[in-house]
Amino acid sequence: MNKKYEDRQLSNIASHGNYSKGRKYKDSKLQFNRTEYQRDRDRILYSDAFKRLKHKTQVFFNTKNDHVRTRLTHTLEVAQLARSVARYLNLNDDLAEAISLAHDLGHPPFGHAGEDVLHDLMKNYGGFNHNLHTLKIVTKIEKKYLNFDGLNLTYETLDGIIKHNGPFKSTSNVPKLIKSLEKDFNFEIDKYSSLEGQIANICDDIAYVSHDLEDGLRSKIIKIKDLINLPIIDIFLKKFKNNKINNDKLLIYYLTNNLSNYFINDLVENSKFNIIKNEIKTIDDVINYGKQIIEMKTNTYKELLSIKKFLFQNMYNNKEILDQYVLIDKKFRFLFDIYTNDPKKLPVKWRTSDYNTRQNVSDEIIAIDACDYIASMTDNYFEMKSSDLMS
Repeated sequence: MNKKYEDRQLSNIASHGNYSKGRKYKDSKLQFNRTEYQRDRDRILYSDAFKRLKHKTQVFFNTKNDHVRTRLTHTLEVAQLARSVARYLNLNDDLAEAISLAHDLGHPPFGHAGEDVLHDLMKNYGGFNHNLHTLKIVTKIEKKYLNFDGLNLTYETLDGIIKHNGPFKSTSNVPKLIKSLEKDFNFEIDKYSSLEGQIANICDDIAYVSHDLEDGLRSKIIKIKDLINLPIIDIFLKKFKNNKINNDKLLIYYLTNNLSNYFINDLVENSKFNIIKNEIKTIDDVINYGKQIIEMKTNTYKELLSIKKFLFQNMYNNKEILDQYVLIDKKFRFLFDIYTNDPKKLPVKWRTSDYNTRQNVSDEIIAIDACDYIASMTDNYFEMKSSDLMS
């Protein structure tokens, strides 16, 4: 690898690919002057799970609107924001991008509705969590290489995935999968991830708040008049009105674009302030600081939370959305029952045991295999399978 290339204007507190803690398995030589994290990014991009994101729901499903976001478009938007923030702060934008591109690989079909019902179906076996399932995909489920299962990602990318929602406050509730990975790496799971991992985390929140709001307005589930008293949004609405432009489409774009920029600008400025004020000068300073460094000002973050609360009340829990969730819930339960009662109906590649001698296979293993298969499905494939099996 060309060290000079990797060290391009990177800060001392950036995650340098040259000094990565490595991968679980010995891998082939890097080609085309790529960095370690560019290899991670490329493997994520070429994974089957990433391809399926284009037909997985963000919020809306069964819609004929081509401009409504899917998991894929949301993921790309998070990656774009994360790259921009990382580059501005002289951090490793390749790593921030890789973590961002991976962060939603584990989402089942039909968004949070799908996750909720799978969690309930798996309650006797530890539940279901899309972040943990993402980790399972990149370390076990993807099978594209001769020498290892998974994608053999670097420690730093895996660390960003594991701590996507922050560190584990208690080591007593660490999932088995993460414990098994710690045989090869010490993830220091009670500590925060790299600055690049922190960037991917907060950019996820900014992207979905700004862009779910846009989808809600476009779908007319949310009306402009509903936003008048929301913090910061009311200011943008007044500015737009003062320009005397009477165009709803332009207003929606203006509003969500300015909202995203507002949060990103505050994030960058406050994070720079945190780094300087707290004398964060090395990677060890980052890991041992004990608090999040990449963050907005307290009041700005409260504004983000207010908009998030509004979306939960007025969009995610909207009757039109919830009515569809009821139908989806029934289909999930139907498919899960089919596969757990007759696991031979699972495709061979999703069977981790020999179901011809089922007496030697526990109910837990069968349930996990069924859950993994259902979670892998796109919305379209899920509908096709449920229709086929119901007929």
